[in-house]
Amino acid sequence: MSQEFGTRDRVRATDSQERLFAASMTLLGLRGVNAVSVDQIAQAAGVSKGTVYYNFGSKEKMIGALLEFGAQKLLEQLAKDAALADGMAALEAMVRSAFEFVRAYPSYAQLWVSEQQRGQSPWGAQVDDFRQQITEKITAALRRAVQVPEPLLASSAQAMFGATLITARGRAGNGPAPDLETTVQAVLATVHGLRAMSRASS
Repeated sequence: MSQEFGTRDRVRATDSQERLFAASMTLLGLRGVNAVSVDQIAQAAGVSKGTVYYNFGSKEKMIGALLEFGAQKLLEQLAKDAALADGMAALEAMVRSAFEFVRAYPSYAQLWVSEQQRGQSPWGAQVDDFRQQITEKITAALRRAVQVPEPLLASSAQAMFGATLITARGRAGNGPAPDLETTVQAVLATVHGLRAMSRASS
Protein backbone atom coordinates (compact mmCIF):
# COMPACT_ATOMS: atom_id res chain seq x y z
CA MET A 1 0.00 0.00 0.00
CA SER A 2 1.24 3.48 -0.87
CA GLN A 3 3.15 5.40 1.80
CA GLU A 4 3.28 8.83 0.10
CA PHE A 5 1.92 10.93 2.92
CA GLY A 6 5.18 12.34 4.32
CA THR A 7 7.14 11.39 7.40
CA ARG A 8 4.67 12.44 10.09
CA ASP A 9 3.17 9.70 12.24
CA ARG A 10 -0.45 9.05 11.39
CA VAL A 11 -3.27 8.88 13.91
CA ARG A 12 -2.47 5.49 15.38
CA ALA A 13 -5.53 4.85 17.52
CA THR A 14 -8.06 2.82 15.57
CA ASP A 15 -10.89 4.74 17.25
CA SER A 16 -9.49 8.06 16.01
CA GLN A 17 -9.05 6.70 12.51
CA GLU A 18 -12.57 5.32 12.48
CA ARG A 19 -14.01 8.63 13.67
CA LEU A 20 -12.03 10.65 11.13
CA PHE A 21 -12.98 8.24 8.37
CA ALA A 22 -16.69 8.26 9.22
CA ALA A 23 -16.80 12.05 9.69
CA SER A 24 -14.93 12.82 6.48
CA MET A 25 -17.01 10.42 4.42
CA THR A 26 -20.24 11.95 5.74
CA LEU A 27 -19.16 15.54 5.12
CA LEU A 28 -17.56 14.85 1.74
CA GLY A 29 -20.71 13.07 0.63
CA LEU A 30 -22.89 16.01 1.65
CA ARG A 31 -20.71 18.86 0.39
CA GLY A 32 -17.92 17.57 -1.84
CA VAL A 33 -14.15 17.71 -1.40
CA ASN A 34 -13.66 21.42 -2.09
CA ALA A 35 -16.44 22.58 0.24
CA VAL A 36 -15.22 20.74 3.36
CA SER A 37 -12.44 22.09 5.58
CA VAL A 38 -10.05 20.27 7.90
CA ASP A 39 -11.65 22.22 10.75
CA GLN A 40 -15.10 20.83 9.91
CA ILE A 41 -13.85 17.25 9.63
CA ALA A 42 -11.88 17.50 12.88
CA GLN A 43 -14.88 18.95 14.71
CA ALA A 44 -17.22 16.26 13.38
CA ALA A 45 -14.73 13.54 14.37
CA GLY A 46 -14.18 14.98 17.84
CA VAL A 47 -10.43 15.58 17.41
CA SER A 48 -8.45 18.81 17.32
CA LYS A 49 -7.49 20.54 14.09
CA GLY A 50 -3.89 20.50 15.33
CA THR A 51 -4.02 16.72 15.69
CA VAL A 52 -5.14 16.37 12.08
CA TYR A 53 -2.36 18.63 10.79
CA TYR A 54 0.26 16.94 12.97
CA ASN A 55 -0.67 13.52 11.64
CA PHE A 56 -1.31 14.39 8.01
CA GLY A 57 0.19 17.80 7.22
CA SER A 58 -2.57 18.93 4.86
CA LYS A 59 -6.16 18.31 3.87
CA GLU A 60 -5.03 16.61 0.65
CA LYS A 61 -2.81 14.15 2.53
CA MET A 62 -5.52 13.56 5.13
CA ILE A 63 -8.06 12.59 2.45
CA GLY A 64 -5.44 10.38 0.81
CA ALA A 65 -4.77 8.63 4.11
CA LEU A 66 -8.48 8.16 4.76
CA LEU A 67 -8.98 6.77 1.27
CA GLU A 68 -6.25 4.28 2.09
CA PHE A 69 -7.79 3.50 5.47
CA GLY A 70 -11.15 2.74 3.86
CA ALA A 71 -9.59 0.67 1.09
CA GLN A 72 -7.70 -1.36 3.67
CA LYS A 73 -10.93 -2.08 5.56
CA LEU A 74 -12.52 -3.37 2.36
CA LEU A 75 -9.43 -5.29 1.22
CA GLU A 76 -9.12 -7.09 4.56
CA GLN A 77 -12.71 -8.33 4.30
CA LEU A 78 -12.33 -9.31 0.65
CA ALA A 79 -9.18 -11.28 1.53
CA LYS A 80 -11.20 -13.30 4.06
CA ASP A 81 -13.92 -13.93 1.47
CA ALA A 82 -11.40 -14.86 -1.22
CA ALA A 83 -9.89 -17.50 1.10
CA LEU A 84 -13.04 -19.64 0.84
CA ALA A 85 -12.16 -22.93 -0.82
CA ASP A 86 -14.96 -22.80 -3.40
CA GLY A 87 -14.31 -20.10 -6.01
CA MET A 88 -18.00 -19.40 -6.65
CA ALA A 89 -18.73 -19.09 -2.93
CA ALA A 90 -15.75 -16.74 -2.58
CA LEU A 91 -17.00 -14.50 -5.38
CA GLU A 92 -20.50 -14.31 -3.94
CA ALA A 93 -19.13 -13.47 -0.50
CA MET A 94 -16.90 -10.75 -2.00
CA VAL A 95 -19.82 -9.17 -3.84
CA ARG A 96 -21.95 -9.18 -0.67
CA SER A 97 -19.10 -7.64 1.36
CA ALA A 98 -18.67 -4.90 -1.24
CA PHE A 99 -22.39 -4.13 -1.11
CA GLU A 100 -22.25 -3.96 2.69
CA PHE A 101 -19.20 -1.67 2.62
CA VAL A 102 -20.85 0.76 0.20
CA ARG A 103 -24.07 0.65 2.23
CA ALA A 104 -22.08 1.66 5.31
CA TYR A 105 -19.91 4.25 3.49
CA PRO A 106 -21.79 5.44 0.36
CA SER A 107 -19.68 8.61 0.11
CA TYR A 108 -16.51 6.53 -0.14
CA ALA A 109 -17.75 4.88 -3.32
CA GLN A 110 -18.90 8.26 -4.63
CA LEU A 111 -15.47 9.78 -3.97
CA TRP A 112 -13.73 6.77 -5.50
CA VAL A 113 -15.72 7.03 -8.75
CA SER A 114 -15.43 10.81 -9.02
CA GLU A 115 -11.65 10.76 -8.47
CA GLN A 116 -11.19 8.11 -11.16
CA GLN A 117 -13.15 10.25 -13.59
CA ARG A 118 -11.33 13.48 -12.73
CA GLY A 119 -8.44 14.19 -15.09
CA GLN A 120 -5.95 15.61 -12.56
CA SER A 121 -6.93 14.02 -9.26
CA PRO A 122 -4.31 14.18 -6.48
CA TRP A 123 -5.48 10.70 -5.44
CA GLY A 124 -5.91 9.18 -8.91
CA ALA A 125 -2.87 6.89 -8.75
CA GLN A 126 -3.83 5.80 -5.25
CA VAL A 127 -7.39 4.92 -6.28
CA ASP A 128 -6.02 3.02 -9.29
CA ASP A 129 -3.77 1.03 -6.94
CA PHE A 130 -6.73 0.06 -4.76
CA ARG A 131 -8.75 -0.96 -7.82
CA GLN A 132 -5.86 -3.10 -9.04
CA GLN A 133 -5.56 -4.89 -5.70
CA ILE A 134 -9.28 -5.61 -5.60
CA THR A 135 -9.46 -6.87 -9.20
CA GLU A 136 -6.49 -9.15 -8.51
CA LYS A 137 -8.45 -10.76 -5.67
CA ILE A 138 -11.50 -11.14 -7.92
CA THR A 139 -9.34 -12.64 -10.69
CA ALA A 140 -7.84 -15.18 -8.28
CA ALA A 141 -11.32 -16.31 -7.18
CA LEU A 142 -12.55 -16.41 -10.78
CA ARG A 143 -9.59 -18.61 -11.69
CA ARG A 144 -10.88 -21.22 -9.23
CA ALA A 145 -14.50 -20.91 -10.40
CA VAL A 146 -14.17 -21.02 -14.19
CA GLN A 147 -11.80 -22.32 -16.85
CA VAL A 148 -11.35 -19.58 -19.45
CA PRO A 149 -8.31 -17.81 -20.96
CA GLU A 150 -6.38 -15.56 -18.59
CA PRO A 151 -7.04 -12.27 -20.46
CA LEU A 152 -10.78 -12.97 -20.22
CA LEU A 153 -10.44 -13.55 -16.46
CA ALA A 154 -8.75 -10.18 -15.95
CA SER A 155 -11.32 -8.31 -18.07
CA SER A 156 -14.18 -10.10 -16.31
CA ALA A 157 -12.76 -9.17 -12.90
CA GLN A 158 -12.70 -5.50 -13.93
CA ALA A 159 -16.27 -5.75 -15.24
CA MET A 160 -17.42 -7.34 -11.97
CA PHE A 161 -15.69 -4.64 -9.94
CA GLY A 162 -17.32 -1.85 -11.95
CA ALA A 163 -20.74 -3.48 -11.86
CA THR A 164 -20.54 -4.05 -8.11
CA LEU A 165 -19.43 -0.48 -7.37
CA ILE A 166 -22.05 1.20 -9.54
CA THR A 167 -24.88 -1.12 -8.47
CA ALA A 168 -23.93 -0.76 -4.81
CA ARG A 169 -23.95 3.03 -5.14
CA GLY A 170 -27.43 2.81 -6.62
CA ARG A 171 -28.62 0.70 -3.69
CA ALA A 172 -27.14 3.23 -1.24
CA GLY A 173 -29.09 6.12 -2.80
CA ASN A 174 -32.13 7.85 -1.38
CA GLY A 175 -34.75 5.84 -3.25
CA PRO A 176 -36.02 2.36 -2.36
CA ALA A 177 -33.15 -0.14 -2.52
CA PRO A 178 -33.46 -2.96 -5.05
CA ASP A 179 -33.63 -6.46 -3.61
CA LEU A 180 -30.14 -7.45 -2.41
CA GLU A 181 -30.29 -11.03 -3.70
CA THR A 182 -31.38 -9.84 -7.13
CA THR A 183 -28.53 -7.34 -7.39
CA VAL A 184 -25.93 -9.82 -6.13
CA GLN A 185 -27.03 -12.37 -8.72
CA ALA A 186 -27.02 -9.68 -11.42
CA VAL A 187 -23.34 -8.99 -10.71
CA LEU A 188 -22.62 -12.73 -10.64
CA ALA A 189 -24.27 -13.16 -14.06
CA THR A 190 -20.82 -12.52 -15.55
CA VAL A 191 -19.50 -15.57 -13.70
CA HIS A 192 -22.41 -17.76 -14.78
CA GLY A 193 -21.79 -16.71 -18.37
CA LEU A 194 -18.12 -17.62 -18.08
CA ARG A 195 -19.02 -21.02 -16.60
CA ALA A 196 -21.40 -21.69 -19.49
CA MET A 197 -18.67 -20.68 -21.93
CA SER A 198 -16.19 -22.95 -20.17
CA ARG A 199 -18.56 -25.94 -20.32
CA ALA A 200 -19.34 -25.32 -24.00
CA SER A 201 -15.66 -25.31 -24.94
CA SER A 202 -14.76 -28.45 -22.97
